[in-house]
Amino acid sequence: MGITGKTRLCFVLGHPIAHTLSPAMHNAGFAALNLPYVYLPWAVPPEGLTAAAAAFRAMENFAGANVTVPHKEAIRKSLDALSPEAEGIGAVNTVVPRDGRLVGYNTDGEGFLISLREEGKTDPRGARVLLLGAGGGAKGVAYALASGGAAAITVANRSADRAEALVEALSARFPKCQFLALPLQSPRVADALRSADVLVNATAVGLAHGETLPLELDGLRSTTLVCDLIYRPPETGLLKEARRRGCRALNGLGMLLHQGAAAFRLFTGEAPPVEAMRAALLRGLAGS
Repeated sequence: MGITGKTRLCFVLGHPIAHTLSPAMHNAGFAALNLPYVYLPWAVPPEGLTAAAAAFRAMENFAGANVTVPHKEAIRKSLDALSPEAEGIGAVNTVVPRDGRLVGYNTDGEGFLISLREEGKTDPRGARVLLLGAGGGAKGVAYALASGGAAAITVANRSADRAEALVEALSARFPKCQFLALPLQSPRVADALRSADVLVNATAVGLAHGETLPLELDGLRSTTLVCDLIYRPPETGLLKEARRRGCRALNGLGMLLHQGAAAFRLFTGEAPPVEAMRAALLRGLAGS
């Protein structure tokens, strides 16, 4: 379907944004259902975020937007309301217009859990998790794991203050889950790694070729599922080393697909054509 004066507009906001596969995924979904929508990347530096949100309010054919690094937390100040998940997580990855208001949602956690269960063949119930990072993506993952019944979550971050703030917020909501915040450099991280059923990298380390996490993996068990939220490259240094050690490895492509499918439903009100969206992602990766 071609672009006309009736076309509804969707965006992904981030900085940088050149690496994103979201436009290919969503536009394939719109085409599969013959919907009059188009999805565009919008590179917005932090100082332009408030103006971008104001532009959404002035755009009569605005249908929604995804929000990625570094805006997931800051965008909340420009919104009128948050879903319970976005409120609890403290981060937003999807914005939609509702009755003249901008409402923030978070579909990251939902996308991660579906990927964990379907591609990772792992249920979070009773699991011990080591989570690297405390930013917007990490918040969504931690919230989802706790709500899914994880027994213990250790959050390790370069900035101990951010890890502690995340753990404090989640402990109040999920008293049955044991939380621990650590600076990434702490020797106690090695103990958490040795006992982890699931290791999740929710930092940006690994996006650039040759980047490696400042984490010693000698204690990693072969039974641990190692996840990296990065999807491009499809195999980061962490995942390559995990496979070398006999671990199962899961990249961020499944999470991208399923959080995108949930956002698609919010944008359009239609059931997302998941397989068409998955095929577009795979084509995008193959062409990168």
